[in-house]
Amino acid sequence: MRIALSLLLLASLSSCAANRVPPVADRRADSLATALDAQVPGWLASYKVPSLAVAYIRDGRVAWTRVHGLQSEGVAATEGTLYNVASLTKPVFAEMVLRLVAANRMSLDEPLATLWVDPDVADDPRHRALTPRIVLSNRTGFPNWRTDRGGALRFDFFPGTRYQYSGEGFEYLRRFVERKMEAPVERIAREYLFEPFGMRRTSFVEQGWFAGRVAYPADREGRWGTPRFSSSGNAADRVYTTVGDYATFVIRAMRHDGLRGSLARQRDSIQGADSSEAVKCRAKGGTRCPTREGYTLGWSRLDFPDGPMLWHTGSDDGEKALVVYFPQRREGAVMFMNGENGFAVAIEAGLVLFRKTDFAEFLELSRR
Repeated sequence: MRIALSLLLLASLSSCAANRVPPVADRRADSLATALDAQVPGWLASYKVPSLAVAYIRDGRVAWTRVHGLQSEGVAATEGTLYNVASLTKPVFAEMVLRLVAANRMSLDEPLATLWVDPDVADDPRHRALTPRIVLSNRTGFPNWRTDRGGALRFDFFPGTRYQYSGEGFEYLRRFVERKMEAPVERIAREYLFEPFGMRRTSFVEQGWFAGRVAYPADREGRWGTPRFSSSGNAADRVYTTVGDYATFVIRAMRHDGLRGSLARQRDSIQGADSSEAVKCRAKGGTRCPTREGYTLGWSRLDFPDGPMLWHTGSDDGEKALVVYFPQRREGAVMFMNGENGFAVAIEAGLVLFRKTDFAEFLELSRR
């Protein structure tokens, strides 16, 4: 069913007005919010995306949140709307694992084979090389999903030798962690991450309190789809959360709350270099391209001339998400969109929030 544009615009304006969080006086942050308020309704209508939720982080705190548009047909999105953040689940799961390491419940370098071996790779000795560190830095040698290789899990290369993004790797580690802790991932996350961080509106699995609060996906034409949930928890996909909860997570992660110095440094350090983004940037004529890039423990890192950036994207059908933060200047943003064209809206918003930065040029080049 197509979105009624007049209803979308009305809900955008009313929701925005109702969801302003008064920050400490900050004229620059306020001016950015004003700019977004003026432009987001037009972007949503133009790209046929039902809603955009944004949390802007400045000086290590949430300066403001903005929520525009519809969470479902005829229902305005609010700060309490729950979005499927797709692969933004991975940094959350990675942080949970690091909390277990900090609590001496496990090690980053212990072999996963002591507690879990996937039957598909049991006869391949390369499974013995898998460790939490290799998984969290996306160097398992697995494809993204086993369905990409005909349904059976297989190694494409020896673990640890190079980078390849893999949801299967995160799921492999989840099975190990659940056996190690003798508990499901939702319970572990609640004890070691969600409760300590104050993330009370976040879950790996569908909960009763989701009712009436979920953002429905929409296709390229703005037609509504049906939300999908995980019944047991997936380390790589389908965490539901609010934009405020995820911003809280980013801030606490940025501050390294609860992590020892060496562990915090390891989390933020590139574990396996990959130059594809830098190469693509230069090929498109970029002059402020990343000088280095690679995967940390749960995040992708780009080192720009004006400083490092950690980020992650999430993409399921009709649901898109983006998180980015700059640790040196303690700035960042979380963006959730319930529409297949959501990244187009995120780029527009990013160009407003981070104008005149190296990242802004990177975003502009991504349109080409």
